Amino acid sequence: MLTLLKFYLWIKTLILDRLNIDVSTLKGIGKKYSKVLEKIGIKTVAELLEYFPRAFSDRTKTVTLQEATASNQVATVKVVVTDHRAIGKKYKQFLKVLIYDGKFYGSLLCFNRNFLANKLIIGNYYYITGKFIYSYNEIQCSTFETEEATDDYKGRILPIYPLTEGLTQNSLRLAIEDALKKYRLEIENELPKIYIEKRSLIPKREALKNVHFPVDFKSFHQAKKTFIYEEFFFQRFFLLKRKEKAEKIKKTRPQIKFSLKKDFLESLPFKLTDYQEIALAEIEKDIFSSYVFSRLLQGDVGSGKTIVALLSMLSVVESGFQCALMVPTEVLATQHYRTIKKLCSSLWLDIALLTGSLSKKERDNVLTGLKTGEIKIVIGTHALFSDDVIYKDLGFVVIDEQHRFGVEQRYQLLSKGDAVDLLLMTATPIPRTLALSLYGDLELTIMRGTIKGRLPVKTWLIDDNEDRIKKMHQWIKDEIIKEDGRAIFVYALIEDSEKSDNKDLYSEYEKLKEVYNELGVGFIHSKISPLEKDKIMEDFRNGVTKVLTATTVVEVGIDVPQANIIIIENAENYGLSTLHQLRGRVGRNNKQGYMVLITKTDELSEEGKQRLSVITKEHDGFKIAEEDLLLRGPGDFIGSRQSGLPDYKFADIRSDLQILEEATEDALDLYKNDSDLNNIENLNTKASFLNRLKTFLNNYQERST
Repeated sequence: MLTLLKFYLWIKTLILDRLNIDVSTLKGIGKKYSKVLEKIGIKTVAELLEYFPRAFSDRTKTVTLQEATASNQVATVKVVVTDHRAIGKKYKQFLKVLIYDGKFYGSLLCFNRNFLANKLIIGNYYYITGKFIYSYNEIQCSTFETEEATDDYKGRILPIYPLTEGLTQNSLRLAIEDALKKYRLEIENELPKIYIEKRSLIPKREALKNVHFPVDFKSFHQAKKTFIYEEFFFQRFFLLKRKEKAEKIKKTRPQIKFSLKKDFLESLPFKLTDYQEIALAEIEKDIFSSYVFSRLLQGDVGSGKTIVALLSMLSVVESGFQCALMVPTEVLATQHYRTIKKLCSSLWLDIALLTGSLSKKERDNVLTGLKTGEIKIVIGTHALFSDDVIYKDLGFVVIDEQHRFGVEQRYQLLSKGDAVDLLLMTATPIPRTLALSLYGDLELTIMRGTIKGRLPVKTWLIDDNEDRIKKMHQWIKDEIIKEDGRAIFVYALIEDSEKSDNKDLYSEYEKLKEVYNELGVGFIHSKISPLEKDKIMEDFRNGVTKVLTATTVVEVGIDVPQANIIIIENAENYGLSTLHQLRGRVGRNNKQGYMVLITKTDELSEEGKQRLSVITKEHDGFKIAEEDLLLRGPGDFIGSRQSGLPDYKFADIRSDLQILEEATEDALDLYKNDSDLNNIENLNTKASFLNRLKTFLNNYQERST
């Protein structure tokens, strides 16, 4: 039976390979055009068929020249050619074709296309598709396509492809039509039949035809749904196989007495919450298992994820291995370093900071300590996986704000050791269904709750008018003096822009210096050097300056316990998750924190009103995440580079969440029943999966070099 299966798979692979023949064999594509196509990554028939249109030209309806001009859109008109004219000077003449639709006259300006004199024959009828404008007292069109108006002509929906120099729409259409006809029978379903029927999808050959040359837009959307599902399905299966492979990597961690953990907990002025203890137990179980683990730790702002991660690292250190904590910014790295160094002061551990701004001497000392194993815990940015960084026994990597890192960067750091465990952390709660779809190769731990004694931050929405702002400033001054507090003003822009009406940091900083001159005002943003940022944050923390103007750079984990007020200018510009993250920068001690959202309330959209209403009433990050998902899609939950998955051609997680959930459910079902895809009904799926995996790995290697 096994021999028969292998033979069947071999036959299927041969069939798939028939689509991998050179495109130069297709109609209209010779050696010249094949070289042009190669520039955009198309060498084979298979690659050509997956070069999808960017838009469509609907030629199923015709209008008059006057209607086409009034619409200001690309339109199709039926006209008769009445005359040819030569326009311009002797050596720069171009062809002007006069046309008539039965009611109105117009002209086609054929710049660099004088050959159309032989194609657009006087007295013949044509369908012209283009954008018509009224200029120089006549209807004109300079960019257009033509089709002869034969008796059997039927308007079509024609694809519009991304082009490159030397390539035309007609040449691409002819080649793709030829490929669809010539290789129609070789195009087979890559998805299992059971799921095609279950989800009302359409066969692959029909989907390919309708995605290029649909008879109507309903057919196109049906085909598009099929391709979206297909992309999500194979992505999810890829994650499951990646998880399976990772779980087979063995490791050795000697059993310990948890002495460091016990000493650390005794030194804390508080006890862990129940949810922290549960999360820690899950991670410790993974640490001392026989296999490498990868886990995503989700926790709301202020839920105490850093303490859980640190306790995990202490257990790894006690078992004889080094730990690395990677964060996206130097400000956050420095902050974590100081916090962890202080918390572990009684444990006599060597803890180091490694960032790009260290002096050569400081860097060399850290590199030596990592290589000899003297340094047990290192905290840093991307510098942690630089080529010259060598660890003696790296055993555990923690990545904070993980969505800000690419998966390639994650694996670069993991490659610094053998059988390294991975803990990813995020303070942006992700709805469970979405998390399972995006992170199918990870175990998931969710910490729900906040540290005991912290008060919910009071959140107010105020109108951006002079009187309200003046009263707000006076209240802020009184509150800072009364509580020895700190205030943070957040702006979307660093400096003034003609493209935006939003307030900018530099302009408002100058105004705030006058308002809060006795309290001291500083500013921080992404373009400031790391050393300057460090000095600014130190002054703010120590009270040298008690007011800080900033961009959303403060969103990423800035922890100043005295900060009790945060003001967000132009609050309508931010998503719920971002606003919730910003709110988490205040109220981090046991005193009352405040968030003030400033906006022009009379200019808010309905969606904007709804979003700001949610943030003023709701404090649970997970509930806010669900609302954000409904309002804006999952864009705020994922980084553009973090997935480490094949690129999508059709799918968009932001708008296709339901299809993602369906594909996730079905991929998991298939994996449980036939994880190696050896059942005879799944052999097409296996061939497709292996082919996609090969393409993905090739692209991954190209990006990494």
